[in-house]
Amino acid sequence: MVARNLHLILLAGGQGLRAADSDSVPKQFRPVVGGLLFTVSLLEFMTLDSSSGFRPSNLILTVPDTWRETAGQALQNLERDLERDLDIPWALASAGSSRTASTWNAVRELEARYSPEADDLVAVHDAARPFASADLLLRLGRAAAESGGAVPGVPVSDTIVQSKAGVQSKAGVQPDAGAAVYLDRSSLVGVQTPQVFRWDLFHAAHAWAAEAGAVFTDDGGLLAERGQAPVVVAGEQGNWKVTTNGDWLRAETLLNSD
Repeated sequence: MVARNLHLILLAGGQGLRAADSDSVPKQFRPVVGGLLFTVSLLEFMTLDSSSGFRPSNLILTVPDTWRETAGQALQNLERDLERDLDIPWALASAGSSRTASTWNAVRELEARYSPEADDLVAVHDAARPFASADLLLRLGRAAAESGGAVPGVPVSDTIVQSKAGVQSKAGVQPDAGAAVYLDRSSLVGVQTPQVFRWDLFHAAHAWAAEAGAVFTDDGGLLAERGQAPVVVAGEQGNWKVTTNGDWLRAETLLNSD
């Protein structure tokens, strides 16, 4: 198989406030066996055999400016550890005021350093999802190569309703809250990362968002807004997001027991 450039953007710019503990260290920079949390999925993705055609060729990591030194040192440590295979060039980009802004900063850094071709692929992953597998990235890459964009999704287990008033407080229901609209669960999926897109579509969508000041919760939603909705690939139930401190404790136990 002919190798196709796959640029990796790893988003580690969150403050991790919902997973805050006494040391106030954002979850993505907390230590686990083998490195910091943000390195876990990165090293997993690097286990892809280059013969598959979808092994990452470079990395842009977005981080808060106050954590640049920590993040850079962690990546340098991986480079020096012969048992950990991080043999790709990397660079840091500053986190923005939103997820979309952070990704745009990474896009500009990627463009300046590596000049992607129009049909290159770019994968965007949240550092707070340490359990994503290399196989998932491979399947997304193959789907995106054919369709232009692919996101992983898992079936939702809860009944989902749409409420224009949101969740009501204990004080009672607002008079104009309106009735909840029950959605067909069989057609709903929860979307995860990594998400993979063709570079020209991805760049154009983010350039528009930056100009318009638009903010999205993920990149698939941004491309869908621009008329380029990605295909949905089967995600992984184990690819859950570390959000709360309880999530962190669970992740720490799992990672440190390996």
